[in-house]
Amino acid sequence: MSNTTVRIISGAALIILVGLCIYSGPQATLILFGLIGPLMIDEIITNFYGQRRFSIRYCLAQAIYILCYYFFNFYQISQSSFSFWISAGIVLNILLLAYLFLVYKKSELLLTIFRVTSWGTGLFTLIPLLSLSYIIHFENWRLLLIGLFLLNFMVDTAAYFSGKKFGKHKLWEAVSPKKTIEGAVGGVICSVIATSIFWHYLIAPVTPFTVGFFFVVACCSQVGDLAQSKLKRQFEIKDSSSLIPGHGGVYDRVDSLLFVAPLYAFYLMANFR
Repeated sequence: MSNTTVRIISGAALIILVGLCIYSGPQATLILFGLIGPLMIDEIITNFYGQRRFSIRYCLAQAIYILCYYFFNFYQISQSSFSFWISAGIVLNILLLAYLFLVYKKSELLLTIFRVTSWGTGLFTLIPLLSLSYIIHFENWRLLLIGLFLLNFMVDTAAYFSGKKFGKHKLWEAVSPKKTIEGAVGGVICSVIATSIFWHYLIAPVTPFTVGFFFVVACCSQVGDLAQSKLKRQFEIKDSSSLIPGHGGVYDRVDSLLFVAPLYAFYLMANFR
């Protein structure tokens, strides 16, 4: 069975799982999103940092994530709290952008800092996932969430196939050797068109500003994927894990989604509250 076939089957299984949770209701969806965190933390600490599972830093990272995710989604659900975490998500994205574009070569000092502060992986995971879970607290959360999924994952899917068909020029070979300029452009265009149609007919009228926002988010989706690719190269690993056949690990699958979640949540907060 080819890698493309395996990738498609795994992707279909994930779509069914997410679809069932969304159909079941907000609590099931919040629990599903909540499960992403512990799996991601496990991948980063054990595979990126090479540290023991259930070490003090590992347990502290998991505790920070689990307690805060539960507290802000099931106990204290407030606009001010989510405003803080969404703002923190945007700041985190700026730091990731600085890392992506300003750190040109492998830095042993930076890697040492990452490992020493590995307990902070709990916050690194919590911040974007709280931004993502914020969407579920809207009245029409299902449509808004599907809109985000369409906007983000259409970039990846369309880029993959358009890159295979038309890709000739490397996008950033030092960071992600397989990505091409043609694939990136095809992914962004398909994503913006599909999301605009979905948004216009099921959520709200689409304006030039809305289309421009979709374009920015689609581009940021690519940036989020590149930032994670650079992290993997820094730590000399191919995938965050092998949990999802054809896709790698959980972090490999949601890297771009978590990067764009704070931007999307901020847009919803500014226009739908």
